Order: sequence, then C-alpha cells, then structure tokens
Amino acid sequence: MTVRAVHRTSLVDAATTELRRLIGEGEWPVGAKLPNEIELSRLLGVGRSTAREAVRALISAGQLYSQQGSGTYVASATPLSDLDRRLRRAEVIDVYEVRVALEVEAGGLAATRRTAADLKALRTALAARDRAGSLPELLDADIALHRAVVAAAHNPVLLDVFDSFLDAMRAVATSVTTLDTEGDPNHAHHDLVAAIEAGDPDAAVQATRRNVEHTLARLRRS
Repeated sequence: MTVRAVHRTSLVDAATTELRRLIGEGEWPVGAKLPNEIELSRLLGVGRSTAREAVRALISAGQLYSQQGSGTYVASATPLSDLDRRLRRAEVIDVYEVRVALEVEAGGLAATRRTAADLKALRTALAARDRAGSLPELLDADIALHRAVVAAAHNPVLLDVFDSFLDAMRAVATSVTTLDTEGDPNHAHHDLVAAIEAGDPDAAVQATRRNVEHTLARLRRS
C-alpha cells in the first residue's frame, strides 16, 4: 500500500478553497466580518495556523482585507483579476487622478443623456448621502451617488471602467472621506445633481471638478 504524506500546504490549499467557496456562495457577503481565528479553524476543521494561512492567501488575492484591531472582512465575492489587485495596491492619489478624468466626462455626458429614472436615482442617492449619520453610511452613500452619475452618462464602457475602480475606492475611502470632512464642499454634490437635472453639461463638469479635485488637492498636500 502506498500512502502519500499529507503536507501542510495541501491543508492550506484545501482550507483556502473552502473559504473561497463559502464567500462566493454568500455565507459571508462583501463587507461582512469573518469569524475569529479560533472559530474559523473549528468551522474548517483545521488547526489555527492553517486557518491563518488560508486567510492570508485570500488577503493576498484581494478577496479579504484586514483591519487592525477590528478583524478580517470580505472585500470581493470572487477572486480578483491582476488589474483589480493592482488597483487595490495603488496609491490613493493615483486612484483619484483617474477618477477626475472619468467623473468629469461622466458628469458632462449625464447632463445631456439623463432620463427621468436617472434623475430619480440621483435624488435618492443624494438624499441618502445627506442623511448619512456615520462614516460607513457616508462612504456607501457617496460611492452610490457617484456611480449613479456615471450610470446616467449611458456609456456602458465608462460604467465598466468606473466599476473596476469601486473596490479600490472602498479600500481607500476611509482615509479620503476623513480628509473630506474638513471643509468638504458638500454643496458641490447638490450643484452636480442640479446641473444634470437642468441639462447643463458645463455646470455639471464644473461641479464635478470642484468635488473630485477638492479631494485630490488635499491628498497632494498631505
């Protein structure tokens, strides 16, 4: 009888695969916190070191992220592409320089192409941003508003490119929004929605620049 030795790496691979399956099937949705190391090792039926290595593998792959003093959270339901991983490692300022180009163009297009459904979505997103009572709520509402603007441009390629940046935006959003709370030009968001509603592309471009470039300028100074 030939018996092959069970290597630790094989257990890590198996645990990583199972974690990936559970995340993909929605056991822990995006944004959810994973159980602690002891509980996770019990669920997977492996030792703590194996569970730890599996988590590290998925952090490296971009599916999980660790928040010091808080725990480990789900960043993506599926494995990330090479581009996604590069974006996650990108500097905050690099992401926002691209956002300026994308969102300025999207704002102008949205003002000329928006539909009644788009305007309803924009007003809803803006109201949710205004009502946000905590930093996580503000982060989600802010991203939702900017995505609604891009969606109103009715350029599917532009929306796909913007969506490719969403995870990177979320990964750096806490530091950026903290900066923005100091002198945040909140009126720029209202001006942007008003310009799109009025069908004024020039005003929409100006409002977008005030909004996004305000953050970019603060990042450069910091």
